[in-house]
Amino acid sequence: MKIAIILNGISLAKKNFYKSILPALQQSFLVEVFETRSQQDAVSLSSQAVDKNFDVIIAAGGDGTVHQVVNGMLEGREPHHSPPVLMILPLGTGNDFARSLNISTDSNQLISLLSRFHVKQVDVGTVTFTNTTGTSEARYFINVADVGMGPEVVKRVLNSKRLLGSWASYYLAILETFIRYKPVEVVATTATWSWHGKLRTLAIANGNFYGHGLCIAPDAQPDDGIFESFICGDASTLDFILQSNNLKLGKHIKHPKVFYNKTTSVSLQATALCSIEADGEWLGTLPATLAMAPHKIKLLVP
Repeated sequence: MKIAIILNGISLAKKNFYKSILPALQQSFLVEVFETRSQQDAVSLSSQAVDKNFDVIIAAGGDGTVHQVVNGMLEGREPHHSPPVLMILPLGTGNDFARSLNISTDSNQLISLLSRFHVKQVDVGTVTFTNTTGTSEARYFINVADVGMGPEVVKRVLNSKRLLGSWASYYLAILETFIRYKPVEVVATTATWSWHGKLRTLAIANGNFYGHGLCIAPDAQPDDGIFESFICGDASTLDFILQSNNLKLGKHIKHPKVFYNKTTSVSLQATALCSIEADGEWLGTLPATLAMAPHKIKLLVP
């Protein structure tokens, strides 16, 4: 079994990866490491790994690395092409999709996953959005795509020095965004429901968590062919603070400005500039369309 590891070259856990995790994997498997050197490297490196017929591609990084690896594995491939098996090694800041799957960095668990080789066909989403040049662009996502505050949080976290740690950086970015963000009128349209109003955040979820452990989709299953949607309208900052603990605990929020629903596709439009991100990667702006691509990729799971 040939294993390619796409390693985020700026991961804060890179030293531990080379010291403890990689040697343990090399004792049992044929492993080759490809380290990213610049932004979007993981896309091209994972695409090359597919072409080189690796059996497993390990995305070693955070949600953004997983996002790029998924796109490298799937972009430009024939509809019936069967890519290698994807495995996740959570070495990033958020690791929200890994959290949904209960995957850790414990080397014994990783070796057990590879030895047992329990593969599940999981869904991905497609998102078509407006890029910085004003033209339409498409991406895959595997965890969560969202509009409103989420993309602004992503930009603030990426620009922060994270001196207080990853969770504190995320939480402060969320609070700052919630205080500074001006809700935008957004229209969400699906085949079975629609929503229109001033928006704090709208998330289309394949996994359970985003924003470093906020469980906005407790019922999401990454292999059921259905997105869970989470909409927070024009709620106050105080309400957000009071409800944030429930999100971390994975509880449904009962609030007149919060709505849960299901869909397989959604069209999003806004009356003013409104950003969109997916899997912790800032993409562009609305208008955007998101659609379910069921059982699109093989994933190694516990």
